[in-house]
Amino acid sequence: MTLRLRLLAASLCTLAVGLGAPLVIANVLLAQRARSETSAVLRANADAQVAALTVAAGTVEVRTPPNDTTLDRRSWVLDGDRVVERPAGASPGLDRAAVALGRRRRVVEVDGPGETRLRAEPILAPGSRTAVGAVVVAISVRSLERLQQEVLLGSVVIAALVLLAGGLAIRGAVNGALRPVGQMTASAEDWGAHDLDRRFALGDPRDELTALAATLDRLLARIAASRRHEQHFASEVAHELRTPLAGLRGRVELALRARGPDAQDEQRDALHAVIADVSRLDAAIDALLAVARQEIDPTRGTVDLAALARELDDVQVSGPGRLPAAEGDPDVVRRALAPLLDNARRHARSAVQIELSCVDGWVRLAVRDDGPGLDPALGERAFDPGARGTGERAGEGAGLGLPLARRLARSCGGDIVTGPGPGGSFVLELPALSPAGDSGAAGPQ
Repeated sequence: MTLRLRLLAASLCTLAVGLGAPLVIANVLLAQRARSETSAVLRANADAQVAALTVAAGTVEVRTPPNDTTLDRRSWVLDGDRVVERPAGASPGLDRAAVALGRRRRVVEVDGPGETRLRAEPILAPGSRTAVGAVVVAISVRSLERLQQEVLLGSVVIAALVLLAGGLAIRGAVNGALRPVGQMTASAEDWGAHDLDRRFALGDPRDELTALAATLDRLLARIAASRRHEQHFASEVAHELRTPLAGLRGRVELALRARGPDAQDEQRDALHAVIADVSRLDAAIDALLAVARQEIDPTRGTVDLAALARELDDVQVSGPGRLPAAEGDPDVVRRALAPLLDNARRHARSAVQIELSCVDGWVRLAVRDDGPGLDPALGERAFDPGARGTGERAGEGAGLGLPLARRLARSCGGDIVTGPGPGGSFVLELPALSPAGDSGAAGPQ
């Protein structure tokens, strides 16, 4: 059963119960009211008939009051077990039932044959509670029963019409409520497996279903961004691995072509270069794996940037004596810092310096050198794989070092940006976990 049918069935069942319960209660109350009114009439007739009797010496005598004809039409008078008066034209079945009821000599009220109601009242001797006879009165309940049947039938018909109208209204409401789902289903079936730029676009959330559509649109946007992210990552991986592999191939070919007395020296140099390129390739693979692990499980650790800086013995470190811990895995942060230090060492004229600071909830580690600086034409493109500038520091952005370093930093919730300065300057930023401590300077290393 579809959701539409389940909703419709549940709504109709609820409506049926809501209509049926009042209908049953109303008809039960009507029947009780009719029986109460019938009993009141029978009791009044019985009292009037008893008032028209004379009891003397244990014998019941019938007097003739002005309304005797009306009273006698549906009444029986018994002196002991003997019937002294019965209505004319009563059916044999009704007569037998009335006489049997009167001979009980107690107050009793029962349904009689032929849609009648019978009531018996005992006749007591004066000054005694001994019953010397009985009066039985009858009343036709045909009109009341017909009225009850008509009311029941009318209420059932009205309830059926209300149920039908309610069913149509509920079906329209359910169809209208589920129309966005149908549109979403049709749209999703029409989209291709790789068409991640399409959206349901049902407008601002107005109810739960349109809110679901908006949520799915945001989910599709995140999936599309993740797909583009992975495509970019694959491109970065390919570029990073291609560069050292090309270097390895060139070194090996050069060694194979070496001739003459210096061939062994050239081959030895080539092999050393191959070892260096293999080390670079191995480091790149480790860094890429670290990125993948961090992005799959972005669990936030803590890292002390000041302690990482103090691990370096060939750079000068300056900044506050104490820094708050930052978010990030220490191993991942080391890998993000390595390309920045490699660039600075490669292009520095005399010294590489690290400056530590904490500003606006961010712990910053700036790597500076006194080299020619980053080509202004590169700008943010320095973080694109294979980006190259011009001039003395043309190769600053070449390869995947800076792009991979930024990716590693972002996987820890931080970033790497270019910093101001006359030479090269890159700043590693990570979210601080607590306010900064004192601002004492750290001594140079």
